[in-house]
Amino acid sequence: MERRDTLLGALGEAQAESGNNWIPPADISREATRYGLSTAGLKGVATYYSMLSLEPRGRHIIRVCESPVCRLFGSVEPFGSVEPFGSVEPFGSGDLLGIASEASGAAVGGTDPSGEFTLETCHCLGRCAGAPVMMVDDTIFTGLNPDRIKAIIERTRKTGSAEDSHGSSFAMAADIGPSGGPRISLRYPKASDPTDARTYESAGGWSGLRAALALAPDSVVDELTKAKVRGRGGAGFPTGIKGRAAAGSACSDEADCERFVVCNADEGEPGTFKDRIIMERTPQLLIEGMVVSAYAIGARRGFVYLRGEYTEAIEALGTAIRSAYEAGFLGTSILGTDFSFDLELRLGAGSYLCGEELTLIESLEGKRGYPRIKPPFPADHGLWGKPTLVNNVETLAALPWVVEHGADAYLALGTESSPGTKLFCISGDVARPGYGEWEMGVGLAELIEAAGGALDASGKPAEKPQAILLGGAAGTFVSGDSMSLRMDYDSLKKAGATLGSGAIIVLGPGRSIMESLSAIMDFFKHESCGKCVPCRVGTARLAAQASVVAAQARSAASESILRAALGAMVMDADRISRASLCPLGQSPILSLKSAEQNLKKLT
Repeated sequence: MERRDTLLGALGEAQAESGNNWIPPADISREATRYGLSTAGLKGVATYYSMLSLEPRGRHIIRVCESPVCRLFGSVEPFGSVEPFGSVEPFGSGDLLGIASEASGAAVGGTDPSGEFTLETCHCLGRCAGAPVMMVDDTIFTGLNPDRIKAIIERTRKTGSAEDSHGSSFAMAADIGPSGGPRISLRYPKASDPTDARTYESAGGWSGLRAALALAPDSVVDELTKAKVRGRGGAGFPTGIKGRAAAGSACSDEADCERFVVCNADEGEPGTFKDRIIMERTPQLLIEGMVVSAYAIGARRGFVYLRGEYTEAIEALGTAIRSAYEAGFLGTSILGTDFSFDLELRLGAGSYLCGEELTLIESLEGKRGYPRIKPPFPADHGLWGKPTLVNNVETLAALPWVVEHGADAYLALGTESSPGTKLFCISGDVARPGYGEWEMGVGLAELIEAAGGALDASGKPAEKPQAILLGGAAGTFVSGDSMSLRMDYDSLKKAGATLGSGAIIVLGPGRSIMESLSAIMDFFKHESCGKCVPCRVGTARLAAQASVVAAQARSAASESILRAALGAMVMDADRISRASLCPLGQSPILSLKSAEQNLKKLT
């Protein structure tokens, strides 16, 4: 019987080999036998993930992104500007989903009569700096407009490939961070071959691992705890505490106590693409961070759970893992010590909820991505019931630097309660969207200035934004008058805002806040797993309400009418938050309540 952690990969391979982007009944039966499942049980797993299908589809899959950022630039009607820019379309936009439907001949959610194309929507492709975005098969296209979409689809129809003659489908987002500031996660420039372990070593890589192996494992945990490293996935939980819990778990007295290290690379928060940048730019740094973590807690096996839409990162990390084995940084007797560690790559198949650590573990075990109830926590009862340390890509990328340079050097950066550096992703209505690494506590104004400053809904320079969404869809709105905010966990918490993943989505003058809220509520409705009634029914209700209010805003309804409708949504979201099982149902209240409290205008 096969290990269940390879199930999603096997289903993905069967689908790719089918010729029609589906998993045929014969493959369902075969895989069910291989994994010791009933046919119904295997179908139950497959139907959960949006990238898998049990129905025949076209030879090519077109996925148009309708995340809050892409919708800002017209990927899906009726998103767009309102008064005073009501006669001006958002720059670079149109109804791009409608254009894709017309060009392909496929209705949204359907397949064209020739069986060539199936047209779908997705809710974030992690290319927010290049919005609007779509994916054709495994190729991402950014900066779309109607003519570009038509040309891409026609090229695919004629040649069978979406890539152009240059073989390039997108431009990597610009690094807009300060050139002279301290860097941890981005300290190594992208090499000609970023996947090669020896090239990485020649640039200074693996120094953190060497420093760790010179210490006792407990001393490594002590150093990370002293440094007050906080998780960069969104919650900001102290990394040292998680490591100590996994190292000292209940099974520690057992001779066969097995522990795991898992990297959460299922980056799906709209407006966030920092982890993708690290994996594409310096995949060996992530591997080094995982080996350091494994040594610290006594783990001998690890997994990277990487979202299936990140095709470039998948290729880069897979190659990097093989290179690290060849160079002796993975496998047995690492660097001549008695420490051994094996690392494997596992792919997600389309589920935002799998970015939550316990849900990720469920998916990694080859199940539907349903949330587990806490406690127990992963440090005690994680993967296959064993102690498991789960950390985010950016968190792991920081650990080698901390061990190499010491806790005091890390504490000298950032703020007292939020030391170190942070990657921020700036998108939306700015002149130069991109990413960069700054010390914690950097001013919001500095970040937006680094992105070229705010633009209005027609693409012209603006004195200040109308609003900024911090932390992505599961984040909070602040007004354009909040540019003095300091970007660290506790400063933002004191201001009633969240840092989250570090996403900064700028909405310029002329944008409708209610349109943005409608996109956010659609996102949560789509991503709800449906396990608990409050979230399943509640997110659908909020999405319907938001759509109505957005239409009222487009019809120039008064501010008082919009405020009353928003207040009703806040009350519903509060009930959903208190009754839901996992963070997804607890997230809609954040954007809704912050918009109600912090923004003077909703249109």
